[in-house]
Amino acid sequence: MKFNKLNVYLLVIILLLTAMLLLDKRFLPAKSQLPQFSPSNADLISTVMGYIKTDYLEEPNPVRVTEGAYRGLVNSLDPLSSYLDKDLASRYLNRKTPVSDTGLVIFKKYGVFPMVVAIRENSPAAQAGLKVGDNISAINDRNTMNLSLLETSLLLEAEPGANGQQPVKLRVLRGSETMEIEVNRDFISRDNLKFSAGPSGLVVLRPTSIYQGLSVEVSKTIKARLKTRPTPKAAVLDLRDCWGGDYEEARKLINLFIKVEEAANLISRGQKQVLSCPDSPAFPELRLFIWVNQATSGPAELVAGVLKDLDRARTIGLETPGLAGLQESFPLSDGSLVVLTTAVFSLKSGAKLWDNSLPLDVKLSYSESMDKLYQDKTLALLSAKN
Repeated sequence: MKFNKLNVYLLVIILLLTAMLLLDKRFLPAKSQLPQFSPSNADLISTVMGYIKTDYLEEPNPVRVTEGAYRGLVNSLDPLSSYLDKDLASRYLNRKTPVSDTGLVIFKKYGVFPMVVAIRENSPAAQAGLKVGDNISAINDRNTMNLSLLETSLLLEAEPGANGQQPVKLRVLRGSETMEIEVNRDFISRDNLKFSAGPSGLVVLRPTSIYQGLSVEVSKTIKARLKTRPTPKAAVLDLRDCWGGDYEEARKLINLFIKVEEAANLISRGQKQVLSCPDSPAFPELRLFIWVNQATSGPAELVAGVLKDLDRARTIGLETPGLAGLQESFPLSDGSLVVLTTAVFSLKSGAKLWDNSLPLDVKLSYSESMDKLYQDKTLALLSAKN
């Protein structure tokens, strides 16, 4: 989706204004054409910057302070928007897939520490004893409070050309306890689809992400199982810890189970683009359940949200983060980069999948025996009348 260039120009103007604020005692004159700053706000900001320049214990580093202003301006917009300095911008633009990292899946909002929401099986993070719910307050002694989710993720990845065995030092908060933990960054998560035959004729399909080609694999797996005896009564899409992926693949996966002209909408500054699933579904009658948790994100939220919204599936699990949106990146002249959310998804019913959990039929609370809890709730729904 094309991003309105006017917004890019406006962003650049705001960043320049912020820099001028930090490098000068006075704010721009009251005749400024930017309506978001009232005269009272201008006076207040100018006063604060004056105090910093005249009364702070030492002369502030203008480059560092200006970058901090840029970071706060962009990172505070939403969890997926981000300002990247030159070094992190270069790493982001030159990312090679698959990525080598710690195996942590994190969620973060601006002004709070990143939280561990999932840990990949057999990863260095799992071996180091990290747990879901841990908060990371520092990465290699760098405070994480005002970093974006993207910045934090990049810092947890192996640096380009570096040995993945080189550990990253994490300061971890767990309840009232603070720990220093070193974790290797040599874990590579491979896209795959796990299959298991659950109790009472359930076919359980668990993808690592909504990767390209997933819909074909899901279709082949279900068709093969439907030829066995006894015939499965229902399928489960286990989208727990399914973080990231491809939205077009999400659409194809939805279309396996339902045909609909308006499955969802992509909203950008008042404009609407309809997401359609026009093909005949391969499994229009197969009963479907979807498992989700706090690490079900983006395209996986779209799949679960649409199928629930259109009454094609029942959703069970923990609330999801609400990150179904598109981002675009905009390079700045100094080599830094701005990543902005330019569009978000909403369901046909009007419910947004942005900053809101997808609707749940059965809402669970976190416990140590989650697998059994999901199965029990699914079997209860399966045995109940439609």
